[in-house]
Amino acid sequence: MRHLVTVIVAAAVSAGTYVVMHLYVAPALPVSTVEVPPLVGLSPEQARGLLEPRGLLLVLDGERVDDKVAAGTVAEQRPLGGSRLRRSDEVHATLARAGEPLHVPKLAGLTVDAARAALHEARLRAGNVVPTPSDATPGTVTGSTPPAGADALRDALVDLTVSSGPATQPVPSVIGKRLSSAKGVLEKAGFAVGGTRYGSNDDYDQGVIISQNPPAGSQASPGVKIDLTIND
Repeated sequence: MRHLVTVIVAAAVSAGTYVVMHLYVAPALPVSTVEVPPLVGLSPEQARGLLEPRGLLLVLDGERVDDKVAAGTVAEQRPLGGSRLRRSDEVHATLARAGEPLHVPKLAGLTVDAARAALHEARLRAGNVVPTPSDATPGTVTGSTPPAGADALRDALVDLTVSSGPATQPVPSVIGKRLSSAKGVLEKAGFAVGGTRYGSNDDYDQGVIISQNPPAGSQASPGVKIDLTIND
């Protein structure tokens, strides 16, 4: 009988404790967290300026070679931007350190495809291809921007200047002019007198030019010789 009473009393105490805990002890509040901002590319001072108002601490873990961001800025962070942490938690960052400088290779004389391959091997990328009149073989590279030998960051764009062939300009007309005058006109325009022969045309005076090849108005490269026919 005494044992039964003891069991009943113990059960009653347990039940009472359960009721008190659930009625009078408030449930634990959820832990407040803040969002971690992205820091990659920022200086340590800029990173601290973003973290401290959120109650987070910046811890610098050292440096690593990284050409994708400026030297001295954050190259990597843990945890990543967008994560959530409790106030007073730490955000770890690694700063970028410049490696050995890259140099733009010599590209003049290469085809565009060969120049692209050379840039890829140098850990650079081809940018714009700019056709430019040149005496070099059409389609070959004549220069680059930045120029050969210049320092560059990894994956930097290098624009290619490519020969479009010799520059051309219209051939002036020398029809109706005498040979000495025609020579002066052609040379002033950057051309030269080529072969001469005689022909006959009653519409022109004797001794003047009655035809030319290439004809007047056609496009030709500077230095091209213009053949002339003189009225006899």
